[in-house]
Amino acid sequence: MLMNTTKAMAMAVLFCFMLVMPLSVSAWPVPDTGQTECYDTDGNVLNPCPIEGGAFYGQDASYTINPMSYTKLDADGNESEPLSKLWSMVRDNVTGLIWENKQALDGEKNYANPHDADNTYTWYDSNPATNGGDAGAPGNGITTFDTEQFINALNLANYGGYHDWRMPTIKELASIVNYSIPDPGPTINTTYFPNTQASYYWSSTTYANYTSYAWIMGFDYGSGGNDVKDDYFYVRAVRGGQSRSLNHLVINGDGTVTDTDIGLMWQQRTLDNTMTWEEALSSCETSNLAGYTDWRLPAKKELQSLVNYSRFNPAINITYFPDTAASWYWSSTTYADYTLGAWGVDFGSGDDGGSSKGSSGYVRAVRGGQAGSLGYLVISGPKQASSWNSGAVTPIRWNIVGLGTKVKISLSRQGGKNGTFETLIASTPNDGQYYWIVTGAGSVNCVIKIEQTYYSAYWATEGLFVIKGPVNPGIFLLLLE
Repeated sequence: MLMNTTKAMAMAVLFCFMLVMPLSVSAWPVPDTGQTECYDTDGNVLNPCPIEGGAFYGQDASYTINPMSYTKLDADGNESEPLSKLWSMVRDNVTGLIWENKQALDGEKNYANPHDADNTYTWYDSNPATNGGDAGAPGNGITTFDTEQFINALNLANYGGYHDWRMPTIKELASIVNYSIPDPGPTINTTYFPNTQASYYWSSTTYANYTSYAWIMGFDYGSGGNDVKDDYFYVRAVRGGQSRSLNHLVINGDGTVTDTDIGLMWQQRTLDNTMTWEEALSSCETSNLAGYTDWRLPAKKELQSLVNYSRFNPAINITYFPDTAASWYWSSTTYADYTLGAWGVDFGSGDDGGSSKGSSGYVRAVRGGQAGSLGYLVISGPKQASSWNSGAVTPIRWNIVGLGTKVKISLSRQGGKNGTFETLIASTPNDGQYYWIVTGAGSVNCVIKIEQTYYSAYWATEGLFVIKGPVNPGIFLLLLE
């Protein structure tokens, strides 16, 4: 009885601890592009997609990592029914960002309603700390209107109960593009983002080469670009998210770099030779850099995440990627409007676009996200790019389907490399959750693995995420023994 009472007390203390202590501090992983079909270099659909080891394996649709997921929110920020026709905002369940919903796509501008889908604005930001060195073109508020006036209108109205609405960065705008949709678009999920113009939307990001320009995202093709700030484009507001860490890139010392903000590991150096798209796919799939065998060619959004928009020629952090060519790099994503081409990023300027799959480009491999033997995502927590403190209670969660009655849970602090997994619990009921008090050494390359206890051929992994600092589990471990 004393033992049971002590354990009950410990669980009560643990529960209170979980309520008052933040469990994680997360950036956000990169959402999937939405591409589900595979293609060859002639633009033909390959159905089914190639199997591992076959030609054209490793393209975007070969992997489903962080599939796009959205929730409708009403005017008070509460969740609406999925089929609701009345909602004010949309929450991106991958990034956590909350987006404004546009209204009244009727071809008539109405600046009395800042949510009117037809309104266009010049780019203006009066804050020297955020305007990139050029404030842009202010509107007069009568016949011309600017992006700062638009944002101020939302915040003064306490739209959705919030007053922290802002302009999205170019990477945030790219995160909601659906790259499976060809022109004329719009290249977005219109179930959640109706009234979207198949045209350009302003971002908050100033163009580093010409500060009188800012980055725009086209929802006709899904291509980014830049334009002079006194031009007129559409706007969609966003809120939420967290500031990116200044130290989010970590050199691992083995030819790889980990981006802790998004939970991906990158090949550090650029291969000297350029190659075709098919060759790029094969090069990444067969790489064993640093002892890892799960390298792949990055999807378009993943590749874009490496762009440093505050730099030009090259538009990347050269401290961590010193030999990056100011040139074209391949992504694994086929260009939906021209399936003979694939998306890529020019790391000279930061521009993206499509190029013929038979042309030449540079390659940088990536790894991370969900992997496993089952044909669906299994692990829902800890999430890719999350960060856990020593002594924190970590909820590990998974989909119970197909895993039998008991599962084994393991952790690798070395990126999921074979032979590096330590057992957290050898056998626990397959009920979809297990609470672990973080112990052991810190690492930026953590991967969780869950497998069926009596049949290890059924397994899944999720990473990369961060464990911070030394451990002092204290009273909790003592009480639970």
